[in-house]
Amino acid sequence: MEALLVLLFLAFIVGGAIVFVRSRKKGSAVDPAPLAAPARAQEPIGGVDVRALKVGDVVNYEDRDYIVEGTLRFDQGGFRWDEHRLVDGADALWLSVEDDEGLEVVVWQRVRGATLEPGPGTLEHNEVTYELDERGRASFTSEGTTGAPGGGSAEFADYGRGDERLSFERYGDGGGWEISVGRVVSEHALDIYPSRAPSG
Repeated sequence: MEALLVLLFLAFIVGGAIVFVRSRKKGSAVDPAPLAAPARAQEPIGGVDVRALKVGDVVNYEDRDYIVEGTLRFDQGGFRWDEHRLVDGADALWLSVEDDEGLEVVVWQRVRGATLEPGPGTLEHNEVTYELDERGRASFTSEGTTGAPGGGSAEFADYGRGDERLSFERYGDGGGWEISVGRVVSEHALDIYPSRAPSG
């Protein structure tokens, strides 16, 4: 009699264990652990390389949106660089983009009323002494609104000190010098948004 009770007790324990294991398997099949969501790809800001900037694009610089109103494209014996006129209301900047053994982007402001002339190896302006870097001539074409002729020849003289720049430009044979002061900036300081393609 005792042996029968022991066998019944063992059968009850084994049966309970089988039911528990089956219920665990069934539950895991119905409710699998959720998979981790894949990491989101970071969207690039803007979407336009500064070297591809064109009239109509928008440039965000120092929390202001400027539209590219005009572009001057220069060619000096096969070496090319661009200068873009950026406008936000009544305010205007110039942005030069030069890729010569490394990208250099400079934000420029026109200087009004200065009596400076290029020529010496050093020039002083606003208590900054600049050294002559390069002087020469280049052909150019103009797109949009730049204040320059549609194309022709330009003379230039570039001075610098560290990241500071002083530039002289004149167009044609009888034009006066346009003077600008500038500062080299990182391309990452600019967010560029392409103009929308015309409809139709």
